[in-house]
Amino acid sequence: MQASSVMQTATQSTWMRNAGFPGGAKTYPTLAEDRSADVVVIGAGITGLTTALLLARSGLRVLVVERDRVASGTTSRSTAHLTSVLDVSFEHLVGRFGEDAARTVVESSVRAIDEIERLARAIGPHCAFRRVPGYRFSEEEKGAAQLPREAALAASLGLVVQSEPSVPLSFACHAIRFDHQAELDPVAYVRGLAELASAAGAAIFEHSPVVETGDDAIRIASGPRVSARHVIEATHTPVGLVAAIQTRLAAMTSYVLEARIDEPLPPALFWDTADPYHYVRAVGDGRRILVGGEDHGTGRERDPFARFAALETWTRARFPVASIEERWSHELFQSADGLPYVGLLPGAKTHWVAAGFSGTGLTFGTAAALALHDLVTVGASPWEAVYSPRRLKPLASAPSMARENLEIGWRFVADRLRGGAALDSLAVDSGRVERVGRKQVAVYRDLRGDLHLLSARCPHLGCIVGWNDAEKTWDCPCHGGRFAATGKVLYGPPVTNLAHESASASPADEVPEPPAR
Repeated sequence: MQASSVMQTATQSTWMRNAGFPGGAKTYPTLAEDRSADVVVIGAGITGLTTALLLARSGLRVLVVERDRVASGTTSRSTAHLTSVLDVSFEHLVGRFGEDAARTVVESSVRAIDEIERLARAIGPHCAFRRVPGYRFSEEEKGAAQLPREAALAASLGLVVQSEPSVPLSFACHAIRFDHQAELDPVAYVRGLAELASAAGAAIFEHSPVVETGDDAIRIASGPRVSARHVIEATHTPVGLVAAIQTRLAAMTSYVLEARIDEPLPPALFWDTADPYHYVRAVGDGRRILVGGEDHGTGRERDPFARFAALETWTRARFPVASIEERWSHELFQSADGLPYVGLLPGAKTHWVAAGFSGTGLTFGTAAALALHDLVTVGASPWEAVYSPRRLKPLASAPSMARENLEIGWRFVADRLRGGAALDSLAVDSGRVERVGRKQVAVYRDLRGDLHLLSARCPHLGCIVGWNDAEKTWDCPCHGGRFAATGKVLYGPPVTNLAHESASASPADEVPEPPAR
């Protein structure tokens, strides 16, 4: 294999590069004063802006607040597979929820892709929307043996599926084919949604991170408050401490390469039966492909570059790779039972959530927007029961899963704490968790050589963060919080930055014991 070409480049997605991200797009103001609205939507990705657009077109006063910029979060790092095929198998879906509920899930996914097509046509051809087939394939007999059963179940639920198609891949595999899937440029699309929503009357505010939420109001970090009849969190995981949802979510990190290949790949979506699985699609004329995979729990990888290298090895073994053009990672949230949580938060009256989309966030995010529009405007949705955060069939082991996540996160970081290592040994633009006195400290050396000492405890629930050398971030292994190298909160449920520390230590700040069972 050729030497890896991805090891020392800054991570940037294809869509960021193509859009000149983050510049070159329409900007929106920062919220600077108290406001009121019928609905306030938190998050300006595909879920939040589709919801805002639909509600504004229904005559409601809508306000959207975004921590960073429109389309700057998970949307900008998606590979933009638009598929009615879930991350979980149809056998799992039918077995856990029943055939009627499974059919509802499939119907909502198909309807969501149709809605994306309708809106993309209105936005313009730069969205690069196109219908393509999707292939679930296996290179191993064990995985291949499962495919006929999946095809039969998918067909019974209303999908158009072929059991033994001709597969446009150059390596041997078994596959089933799903027709009427799709792809697009997610950043161009979501920026277009923002303009449509704004034209419909929605007010959009960037650089306005939310620090408090409730049934009828939110507050952003700089102080302004928005009062509203409805609050909608369109953020993959709720802001702040929302145990009813966050204990049933697992934060995952997935990796993507953009490769230039010598022979074009036909327009299609591909994903295999491996665990974790790989997913592939062509871009443009097919001489560039996006290959994703190597998923793991967020904050639990000592060497993310090894994940990129493994993904490159897998890609080069199957495609005629001329070069690696880009590489990036992104974060997603898996629910305990395989379906997202869309609807009222448990105990709330007008506080809505859309979370846990796993790897099909563009499709599920749009389905969530359609459901939330109906729930807010008419009080009901045909998909309400199957996606409800209050549904009575969560995975029975969800609470123990959450406790295990906490313990694994603690053990992962505790195992790599360096006791008394000299801070001057830390390379520039890198970080690690150290014991400084009796404290756990997240230490980062910037490009000038200056040290930044931060509390290693995530302010969300006190878990210990780990250094991500690929993204240059501090990642929480428990609930998916992500922080900049110098401590600023970037993503996930935390609402405050990592606290700054000094080199001195307090005897009261003991290294914590693992969470109690």
